Amino acid sequence: MASVCLCTVYLPLNANAQETSQEESSNIPIEAINTPNTPIPDISDVYPEVRQVEDIKREYVPNNRVREYNGESLNVDMISVYSETYAQENTEPDYAYLVEHGDVVQGELLQEGEMRWYGFILDQRSKASIMLQTVSDLDADIYLFKLNQDTYELSLTGGSAMTGPGLREYCSEVLEEGIYYFAVDAYEGSGQYKFAFYATQDTDNEVNDSVDTASEIGVNDTVKGVIDNPFDYDYYALTVSSSMIIEIAPNVGDYGYELLKPNGSDAYIISQKDDMYQLGAGVYYLVVYSKDGTYDAGTDYSIQLNKVANIADDKYSYCYMVNAKAGIVFQTDRNGQNMYVNGNTIDLSYSYNVDASNSEGRRRYEITMTTPSDLSAKIYQNQFIYEDVDDTIYFGMGMPNAVDYIKGTKGVGPKGKALEVSLYSSDAFYDIHCVCSGAYAEDYYYKDLNFVTVFINPDTGKLIDIEHINYFYEIANGSDRLIYTKPYDSATKYYYPYYNGNEPTEW
Repeated sequence: MASVCLCTVYLPLNANAQETSQEESSNIPIEAINTPNTPIPDISDVYPEVRQVEDIKREYVPNNRVREYNGESLNVDMISVYSETYAQENTEPDYAYLVEHGDVVQGELLQEGEMRWYGFILDQRSKASIMLQTVSDLDADIYLFKLNQDTYELSLTGGSAMTGPGLREYCSEVLEEGIYYFAVDAYEGSGQYKFAFYATQDTDNEVNDSVDTASEIGVNDTVKGVIDNPFDYDYYALTVSSSMIIEIAPNVGDYGYELLKPNGSDAYIISQKDDMYQLGAGVYYLVVYSKDGTYDAGTDYSIQLNKVANIADDKYSYCYMVNAKAGIVFQTDRNGQNMYVNGNTIDLSYSYNVDASNSEGRRRYEITMTTPSDLSAKIYQNQFIYEDVDDTIYFGMGMPNAVDYIKGTKGVGPKGKALEVSLYSSDAFYDIHCVCSGAYAEDYYYKDLNFVTVFINPDTGKLIDIEHINYFYEIANGSDRLIYTKPYDSATKYYYPYYNGNEPTEW
């Protein structure tokens, strides 16, 4: 069960019974921060790029008909396909040999223009695939026909006809129940050939064996499919409308899978270990395939996609705190500057002004916060490790994290998931001028600070509440309270060398 974190007093109280305008500065010495302060490479120097579609070399493309069938109209005299054992030469469709799922058949085309005929019967909607390999002297094509059982006519429904001898031809179609014939045609040359035939009930999303026939999916979809033959490649097209971080959870067994990008798209592998990717706007492709030719047509694979959050298009802000459970991504450059949350620029603008007096005393509050040009975040674990600076114990300066903001009586933003981030600058940007006298003298506090820990709205980048130092929650004697929990703690990950510049060693 998540524990409730009640904000406590981090600082010794510096009470002053007398009203004064003397400013007390509590700046962190900037030289002690120990950030890299080195030239910042861009993202392409840090993370590997997602491979391009053009880099995937395949020996075949399904249903690639460079040449169309120009033969005469065909029919059969009788509705039958034969076992090769009892049939004569299968040079006519009337003497087509029967094939079934898993059959591997050898044959020979004796002369140019000759056709060898085969047939199969489907008793339900199915995916039928034919992979043909020829000797180097033979350029052969596949032509697939459906039989009209009323007229005995054969209608062309598909095929594969690439140009060149010795090439693989691959025909793969989703077909309704019926009787089908296909011809292995010697377009040029002669010689031996071999083909494998597969017929399965894997029809969802099929045929999606190429980029051009990829099935459409969304950024939060779960893809399910089947590798139904050794040559099956399943492609899925993912359209991304804006730059984002996504994570992919594959359950593909021994199959291979990859995310691919078209030429010119910006896409990087943020984590190989966690399958985390940064994608710019564009279309990307998931592909699943058999790595070694083994397959199981009776077993599904699945791949779950999860959009974590949008990000800013800033190639120099590539240090990511990612909390997929909370849907929060904090993004900054390696010096902790140029900061964004879910693509929104961090905005600290805050002002609280009250001047009240009564017979017991006076309370004048002027609390303001701005966003300085050199505002930086604590993003390394070896920052702000101090025992004592200016009589102030600097606890509360933590690594970026995700919290559940439950209640803050002085908050200015919505409840719910929030970014927790500790910030600093070379000069003071957070002024706490609380001048109290009379019965309220113990609540006096007057400091100009160059550090703060805050909660930020991930949907806007704007301040929700101030965690530390917060005058009302930590110093003043009153009923104001801050309540939050950290149910997402274990899901927070940092995808840059955050610990003494060395860790994590692998992502």
